[in-house]
Amino acid sequence: MQKKVKFVYFGSSQFSTIILEGLYAKGIVPSLVVSKPPRPKGRGLKLCPTEVSLFAQRKGVPFITPQSLNDSETIGRLDKEAADFFIIADYGNIIPKSLILLPKIFSLAIHPSLLPRYRGPAPIEYALLNGDAETGVTIFRINEKIDAGEVILQERTEINVMDDFFSLRQKLACTSILLLIKAFKKIDANEYKLIAQDENKVTFTHKLNKEDGRIDWNWPALRIRNLIRAIKAWPSAYTCHNNLMLKILTADVAVEEVSVESGRIVRIDKEGIYVATAKDILKVCLLKPQGKKEMTAWAFVCGHKLKIGDRFG
Repeated sequence: MQKKVKFVYFGSSQFSTIILEGLYAKGIVPSLVVSKPPRPKGRGLKLCPTEVSLFAQRKGVPFITPQSLNDSETIGRLDKEAADFFIIADYGNIIPKSLILLPKIFSLAIHPSLLPRYRGPAPIEYALLNGDAETGVTIFRINEKIDAGEVILQERTEINVMDDFFSLRQKLACTSILLLIKAFKKIDANEYKLIAQDENKVTFTHKLNKEDGRIDWNWPALRIRNLIRAIKAWPSAYTCHNNLMLKILTADVAVEEVSVESGRIVRIDKEGIYVATAKDILKVCLLKPQGKKEMTAWAFVCGHKLKIGDRFG
């Protein structure tokens, strides 16, 4: 890099943690980290800080976790930083206009899609849900609209057929680290362009909820498999058997004709549980019964007397 860049880093998720870790490892350290406040988790509803906050604390990087970005104390603290950039990577809240204009140069965001495709909170999941062959990372200057700012850099990333949410998130976060460094260099050398997004090509994502994970066995097997790999982190694809909820963690598609109703188990072997769908067969390989640890499909069969002809759903 041509010179030391002073920046404030906004992030709250595991995606943003991976990026922060990568930047830190390369000696590119923010002057301040901003993350969401601790929130209750688990059965005991214990307050847990974000992974970003925990990393900043371990490394001795100053950080704040404001309840609001609009209060005068937070704005004053960020103004005092006199940063060249604000870098936003899955912070989780909208950055108000009063803050966007504070940095000396730009407020930039890192988004794990090829904008304007997949604006919103779940771009990684949507790329997998739709069976896309590629996605990517976009560095853009933020404005008041969600993910609508002018693009500085983009880089494409191939989606492997074996990728799931976790592996694709890792790929995109690693790409983001190098792309952000490249953006810093281009801006420093005044070799960048701000490219407006094509509003005619915009697609949106929505925040996933529990109901999004329910498997519809009337879908084709490939669509169900894409659902399973896309939402492995949250909420997980699930179905039921004898009133027991089962999270389906991994599955494959067996291309063969279906002659029974969707959801019926047509075959069982040590490789998996084979379930009829609207098109082809879904081979369930790894699952997690409610209240139990994850297990192979065969282990579940042995423990729950599952048989051919039983129905999921």
